Amino acid sequence: MRPVFILLFSALLAGTHVYAQEAEEIELLHADVLEGDESLGKNVFRLTGNVRFRHNGAVMSCDSAFRYNLENRFHAFGNVHINRGDTVHAYGQELLYDGATGIAKLTKSVRMTDRHMELSTPRLDYHTASNMAYYKDGGVLVDGNNRLTSRKGYYYAGEQAMYFRDSVVLVNPSYRVEGDTLRYHTPTATAFFLGPTTIVSSGEDSTFIFCGYGWYDTRSGKSYFSDQAFMQSKNQRLSGDSLLYDKTSGIGRAFQNVEVFDVDNNILVNGEYAIYYDTAYYSLVTEKALFTRITGNDSLFLHADTLFASWDSSSAAKTYYAFHHVNIFKSDLQGKCDSLIYNTSDSIIIMHGKPVLWSDDNQLTSDSVHLRTTDEGIDRMLLFGSAFIASEVDSVRFNQVRGKHMTGYFSDDRLRRIDVSGNGQAIYYVSEGAGDSTRLTGVNRADCSDLSILVDSNRVKRIQLYTAPSGTLYPIGELDASALILKGFAWYGHLRPLRKEDIFVWK
Repeated sequence: MRPVFILLFSALLAGTHVYAQEAEEIELLHADVLEGDESLGKNVFRLTGNVRFRHNGAVMSCDSAFRYNLENRFHAFGNVHINRGDTVHAYGQELLYDGATGIAKLTKSVRMTDRHMELSTPRLDYHTASNMAYYKDGGVLVDGNNRLTSRKGYYYAGEQAMYFRDSVVLVNPSYRVEGDTLRYHTPTATAFFLGPTTIVSSGEDSTFIFCGYGWYDTRSGKSYFSDQAFMQSKNQRLSGDSLLYDKTSGIGRAFQNVEVFDVDNNILVNGEYAIYYDTAYYSLVTEKALFTRITGNDSLFLHADTLFASWDSSSAAKTYYAFHHVNIFKSDLQGKCDSLIYNTSDSIIIMHGKPVLWSDDNQLTSDSVHLRTTDEGIDRMLLFGSAFIASEVDSVRFNQVRGKHMTGYFSDDRLRRIDVSGNGQAIYYVSEGAGDSTRLTGVNRADCSDLSILVDSNRVKRIQLYTAPSGTLYPIGELDASALILKGFAWYGHLRPLRKEDIFVWK
């Protein structure tokens, strides 16, 4: 038997030496038994027992193999193992290897591992020269708590990265990711989203995320989303050109074309930058910040330098804060002040810092203003301290009412009545005729502790005086100008926002 074995082994080496002149030869490292037979083909050998080959730096072992010497390839069976270095290992039960291309075709119970993950697939092609593998018949990757499935996958050992295509699903106890294309970096356990992707978090307070591009570090909980990205929770929707979120700290940021929609209260907040503190129940929007309270066909728009929001753990009630250079526009109500608070629990807007309101022809000022709103619009207005209402009669004459406090009542979003309490004073003009033929006939000056103003068609229709009133009707021209101006009067018509776009200009 020994001469026969030496003869066969010499023939094997001779055939390999001839082929190596054209391509790198497959090196046989070991086999317990090597057999040759003409029935197997010319220069074809059967190897059994602890068979090992080496090619392109990869060591390939199996239980048995056929080596096709002239073609520089082999067919391996049983406990196939490919090892290129200390990190990447591929396993299967059958292998076709071509030395000309350096491609190993693994089948039957295929799996591949590195230090971080294990991949299972029915078929796997492994390129020994580039240390790259791919599958096209479906695969499952497991990395700690992450389980990823896809129709196609590509593994680059040098980068320790995998690309997945077609029906990609990444499942974790805390979330589920579905997309078209995903890159997964195994050392950092980071997923990169390279196409339309959805992410749904687990738990009662589930969040839905969509993006066209982004990444998620599954270990640190940090993520980035862009390309039509948005986050949708039970209570609100956040979108922007790019979103950053740190799950551990609960802090999120949004940049450019930011939009936050409060689902429960029908409130939309826009800006160029937003920061969100999930665990502190607090958020901020700035840079062209715009607050929109959607009410039927006539929404209320508000702009300020900065918009804040805070809420309780249930998110049932929110409080919005607007700071500095606040402008308000609604088709029938405009205003400005330095700061503003809106509480969704009672739907009251509170204006501070020299507030001014315009309702049709009427200008209202006071130390602070409270507006009570409903789904239909403004319901009631309360003016506290140095309350003043004025309307323009002509370029030099103004109807005026002042008092300690005032309450305005609205109907169909129109101011209908104003009640004045404490230190009431009024100057209002009397006219005759209508339209172009209207002419002023007198001016009434009255003092009264309490009074009411009835408004019709945007103008003062009647003033009712209560509690020891005193008043005098003077003919036009009898009183000088100083007597026709109440203390505290100022006209701010030039500051009034006449269009929605005007609220972004501070005067």
